[in-house]
Amino acid sequence: MEPILRDLEPIPPVVRELVDGLAAAGHEAYLVGGCVRDLVQGRPPGDFDVATSASPEAVLSLFPTAIPIGLRHGTVMLPTAAGPVDVTSFRAGPRIEDDLGHRDFTLNAVAYDPRGRALLDPFDGLTDLLKHRLRAVRCAADRFAEDPLRALRAARLVSTFGFDVDPEVERAMAAAREGLQGVARERVRREVAALLLGPGVADALALLRRTGIDQDLAPGALADAAAVVAALPCDLTLRLAGWLRGTRVGPICRRLRFPRRVTAGVEHLLRLHPIEEGVDASSGEAVRRLLMRARDENLDALIALRASELRHGRNANREAAAAARDRLHALERAVANVRRAGQLALQRLDLAIDGREVMECLGCPPGPIVGRALAHLTEQVVEDPSRNSPEALRALLAAWARELRLA
Repeated sequence: MEPILRDLEPIPPVVRELVDGLAAAGHEAYLVGGCVRDLVQGRPPGDFDVATSASPEAVLSLFPTAIPIGLRHGTVMLPTAAGPVDVTSFRAGPRIEDDLGHRDFTLNAVAYDPRGRALLDPFDGLTDLLKHRLRAVRCAADRFAEDPLRALRAARLVSTFGFDVDPEVERAMAAAREGLQGVARERVRREVAALLLGPGVADALALLRRTGIDQDLAPGALADAAAVVAALPCDLTLRLAGWLRGTRVGPICRRLRFPRRVTAGVEHLLRLHPIEEGVDASSGEAVRRLLMRARDENLDALIALRASELRHGRNANREAAAAARDRLHALERAVANVRRAGQLALQRLDLAIDGREVMECLGCPPGPIVGRALAHLTEQVVEDPSRNSPEALRALLAAWARELRLA
């Protein structure tokens, strides 16, 4: 294997010093993986990985700040000014060629020696990178058997970089479905999240659909998900909602270990989807109540989700979709008018008086009655925003207190 001499920049000085330190101790050391791919393409890497002939114990002895994060896999992490650098012992043999032969894809099986400015490319990964082609190293089925997550990583690379998938890789993805079930859900979640946020998400979700992986991850996901998600703003909660329409959202998000905040956000969006149904856009009060129920900051996301579904979903060409689009546009105009009018008080914090003033008016200590009073005032202001002044709210509060005592 003849190395390709080339100077890749920018490599942070601290990463060069790490490689120099390993070499000075008599160990081979190379930059590998995604950082080399990014450097070749002229992009600053997000992180750096080093493959070395040194054992993890040798790395730990050379660098006192190193942290053993995966000794079972021969990996230690070295905190640096350029971010954490994973240093991993050669896998499957004593040479860098042995290590590269067990990496996932050819474009990730390129190593760089910054000391000798030498690129090692035994599997023609640079050509595949130039042609935007995703090929496995040697046998795709063998590589995916080593780590079934690579099947999902293939789709993520399609989404992130727009690679064309080699037919052998696609066949191996379908065959890896059973093994993927045993992969730690946190690792799966990271790939899914990155996939959903990529510019090529439509092609990636279509690939998951063809290989059957999407139905393993999200049973019930609709066939139009790829087109609908691709038309949405690049927001994880919103794109998850677009993908998971028609599924049991909570169990899926929890199984994939998404944070509770994200899971609750997706459930909230889909609970109100489709947003235009059952709302009288000609009624200001009805629109304000919708804003309160949806939480104002989510309404634009709900409108975007429904608009994408009506333009790109499976029923987009039906007559009912045209009528729904008209209702959605009417709702958008009504929401804009309500926002433009101002004086929105959709939650207790928006009221012109607070809990302390409520206690003063009612002559009561802190307790449930204060919460009930604030909820009542919020309802009154949603019905008529002109009531949101200290004087009007105090009058409403006094009337409410009299009714409460009469009840």
